[in-house]
Order: sequence, then C-alpha cells, then structure tokens
Amino acid sequence: MCAWKYKQIMPQLVVKKQKLIKPKKMTSLIGASLLHIVSDLEKTPYRTEIHELDTQTLTSLTLEEALLRNFIKICEEIMQLSPRDISFLLKAYLMKFEANCIKTMFRAKEADLSVEEALSYIIPVGRMTANRCAGILENCYNIGDIIDVLSDMEFGAVLEKAFDLYLKEKNFYLLEVALDHYVYNILWRATGRFWGLDRKIARTIIGLEIDSINIKTVLRCKAMGISGHQIIQYLLPVSAVLGKEALEAAINGTDMESSIESLVESAKLAGSRDYKYVFSKIQESQVASLTEVETILDRGLLETCLRMGKRYTSFFNIGLLLSFLNLKWFEVKNLRVIIRGSEAKIASERVKKLLIL
Repeated sequence: MCAWKYKQIMPQLVVKKQKLIKPKKMTSLIGASLLHIVSDLEKTPYRTEIHELDTQTLTSLTLEEALLRNFIKICEEIMQLSPRDISFLLKAYLMKFEANCIKTMFRAKEADLSVEEALSYIIPVGRMTANRCAGILENCYNIGDIIDVLSDMEFGAVLEKAFDLYLKEKNFYLLEVALDHYVYNILWRATGRFWGLDRKIARTIIGLEIDSINIKTVLRCKAMGISGHQIIQYLLPVSAVLGKEALEAAINGTDMESSIESLVESAKLAGSRDYKYVFSKIQESQVASLTEVETILDRGLLETCLRMGKRYTSFFNIGLLLSFLNLKWFEVKNLRVIIRGSEAKIASERVKKLLIL
C-alpha cells in the first residue's frame, strides 16, 4: 500500500467528514416542514444547491434532487484529485448512478410518463447529462428505442442481450438486473487494481455492499413467492464470501429465519468476522419484517466502514475514502427519508427507525 497517493485527497476528506450532519441535528429535522428543512440545510455543505432552488415551487422531489447533485459533485471533486487506480474506482462507483438514470428512463417509458414528468425523477450524472436524458426521452417511443440510442455506451451491448430475454419472458426487472450485473462487475474489478491492505479493505467494503444487495433480493423474492430458479437470475455474480452455494442454501430456506441462519453459517465457514457481526445482529434482533432486515444490512455496511477506519487508523488507505463516501451517501438517504416522511406526515418514531445513523 502506498500512503503517498492519498496526500492530496486526505486533507479534503478529513474536512468534508467533519462537515457531515451530526445524528442529533439529523433527528431534529424529523417532522419539520420542507421550508424549515431547507432553512436548516442552508447552513450546511448543501447550501450551494439549496440556493439554486425556487422555494415557490419547492417539492420533495426538487429538494431530493439538490441533495443528490451535491453528492455527485463531491464524488467528482475527489476523483479529480485522485491517482489513476482511485479515479478508476470512483468512475465505476459513479456508474451506479448512470445506471439509475437509465433505469428511471425505462420505468418512465413503461409507465407512459410525459418527458417533463420523467425528467423530474432523473438525476443527471457523468455521461448521462440533463440534455442527453431529455433528448433520449423526447426521441424514443419505447424501451427498445432507448437501448438502440445507448449503443455508443458499454451499457448498450449489455442491454441488447438482456432485451431479447425481456421480450421472451416479459419480465421488466431483468433489464435492471443486467445493468446491476455489469456495474458491480466493473466495480469489483476496480478493487483488483489495488495491492495489499488497500485491496483487502476495498474488497471487504465493496463485497459487503454486493452481498447485502443479493441478500435483500433473496428475501424480497421469497416473500413474493418467486421460484428459486428465477431468483438466481437476479443475483449479482461476484462475492468474496457468499458464493453461489451459500446463496442457494439461503434461497432454499423455508422462511426468512432459516434463510438468515443459513447465511450466518456461511459467514462462519468463510471466516468473515464483518459478515458474522452483521448477520448475528439480525438474528439477535429477532426481526419480523424485510424493512428491518434491510435497515440492519445498511447499518452493517456503514459500521464495517467505520471499523475499517479504526482498525487501520495509522495509515492513509482506501478505507477512509470508501468510508466517507458511504457516510455521505447514507446522510443523503437519511435526509430523503425525513423529507418523504415530512411530506406524507408519517409519525416521527416510524421515520426515526428507518434512519441509518
């Protein structure tokens, strides 16, 4: 591991981390009006994006868009200061958001939304600029047209293959899964550009994110009564801890409890203390709903990031960068939960349970 390559970005990360919204301040926003939330966010690093909002036409969507723009901007700022291997990882990281733009356009066409309405749900990022997204929506009449237009991107070839299966099975979710497969494969390969401790840390954090997505998919699909054969199609193919056999054992569980028990055993066999910690917490909590399981998985990812920072605190390493990005992303997600809860007038206690603090 070469600590010198972090010399430019580390001071920036330390400052940005100090400016994250504290849990007490975050929870104080629960139940507040949108205008009150905007007023408070003007005193935070979101102020530039908040000042660009028109308070006369303020909605939860426009406020969420401002938060997401801030997150993307920070990622791009860090990328510009980073050496090649870190920059490659961040480009792969941002591809998740480019893929989300494409997914939103697919959903918009499937729901027959107007161009204006569809654009209100899209957060432009990277190569998926606002102009490009608007042009695609205006000139494409269906999902097939969108895939043809995207042929100049690597997503195009991936989606062309998935489109044939989509037409055959009439399963819209297969297109989204194809995008996720591609993006997370790129992200996983990006961790292979690191050496030594950096690689170990990157693969632990990115691997846990991938496995969390797979676990959520397994549990959601089982709850919906989807067959095991079909569930396997939806799973991301890369994992350092939970391989195909471990996930199949979870799929074959008779209920959520037995599926989670199977995952705990797989984590023990793999000797992964980070996974054992997360799965054991799910067991100890005796959760009864998918939402609770998903919240514990998200919190587990964040806690793993923080443990990595403490475990290797004497070094500049990739863990500090990934930890900050996840802290920032969960900050944005928490604010979005609070905003949606405020708009829908959901009870404060219910909103608080959904926060990842």
